[in-house]
Amino acid sequence: MKEKTKFRKIYLLPNFLTIVNIFFGYLSLSATFHGKFLRAAFWILMATVLDAFDGIIARATSTHSDFGIQLDSLADAFSSATATSFLIYFWGFGQVHPSGIGVFFSFIFLIAGILRLARYNAFQKFKIDRRYYTGLTVPSASLLIAAIVLKYPEPVKGTLHIFLLGILILGLSLCMVSTIKYRNFLGFNFRQIIDPKTSLILAIIISSLVIFPKICLLVVFSFNVMSGPSTQAFNFLKKKILKKSGQKEVKIT
Repeated sequence: MKEKTKFRKIYLLPNFLTIVNIFFGYLSLSATFHGKFLRAAFWILMATVLDAFDGIIARATSTHSDFGIQLDSLADAFSSATATSFLIYFWGFGQVHPSGIGVFFSFIFLIAGILRLARYNAFQKFKIDRRYYTGLTVPSASLLIAAIVLKYPEPVKGTLHIFLLGILILGLSLCMVSTIKYRNFLGFNFRQIIDPKTSLILAIIISSLVIFPKICLLVVFSFNVMSGPSTQAFNFLKKKILKKSGQKEVKIT
């Protein structure tokens, strides 16, 4: 009985945060259906923040489990993939006729997210490098869409803007199911000693979030999405250059 009570106490906090994450996803869907796109994007942002913290807390307190991994993936499927796909449909393509275009792009985003999560779960039993992710994470893709909606909450209008949104959705979907390596920026240690340069960078980011929150979020999440393809392209070009010069490759990440 004591072991059972201890088990429940240890795993209560991260799983509770995941459940709140799902609740925020529900609030986002409700706001989308009522045309409150700014609020819907905000709840997606809050859901992804909790998604990050429940993982950090689980690792820091050694309370991660198979149950927690599955619950976290289901939360991502709902709060990130599903909620964002509906936001894409109603905010991005709600003014388009026929509505089949919106169904196509929102479903592509949704199925890419589900496939990304399924692949992640399938490889959990293997020892993987926690410093990197294979493919863009679903919350990262959702955060970029949420940041765009926070900056431009009015429904998308105009052929050019709809075309650009469609290209963005296809790009995000391909990044999610790709094998591109993305750096895990959340894999840090709270007890790690940081140098003055890192402290200055953190101060700049925090102050920017306070003073220019919408622009800063858009820039940060755009950088996160582009970091994987940019790094891979850089390593590919460097490999080609070193091969031509006859030097040994030194991979930089």
